[in-house]
Amino acid sequence: MSAESRMRRDTAAIVHEIQLVTVRIDGQLIGLPITAVRDVFSIHAMTPVPRADQAVAGLVNLRGHIVTILDLGSLLNSRASVKSGDAEPMAVGVEWQGEVFGLVVDEIGDVLSLSPDTSDAMPANLGQAWARFTRRVHKLERELMIEIDLHALLETMTLQAA
Repeated sequence: MSAESRMRRDTAAIVHEIQLVTVRIDGQLIGLPITAVRDVFSIHAMTPVPRADQAVAGLVNLRGHIVTILDLGSLLNSRASVKSGDAEPMAVGVEWQGEVFGLVVDEIGDVLSLSPDTSDAMPANLGQAWARFTRRVHKLERELMIEIDLHALLETMTLQAA
């Protein structure tokens, strides 16, 4: 095989890879599309928003910009609200319709590059809240990871606010 054909094959494999930022919510491994993630940050001080939806954890000043913080677990109906603890909460910054939002998560993992053959269609018995926002499920070496469709998730949040 020539070097040129090997490079074309490798380039094609990279194009078809699925790259996900991994996070955990209540122990469940979740993958977020890397193309949607702007940054990862800890929340030092958060201002509550009175009468906001339960998924709105508050507002933070992130490098001079006011960012709305959403609880990913609440959006997925996985928990009632952000857990309070000794450690500062971690968030994943995502951009949606020209605004930056922070999604509070329990734990931030790694960036995974997966081939499409690690994924399966969404199981039929997945709960309704998860089913609406799940793109696919990936079989990893030790556990399953749910890939979230951030577009669908944040669109729902926008519709609730309207």
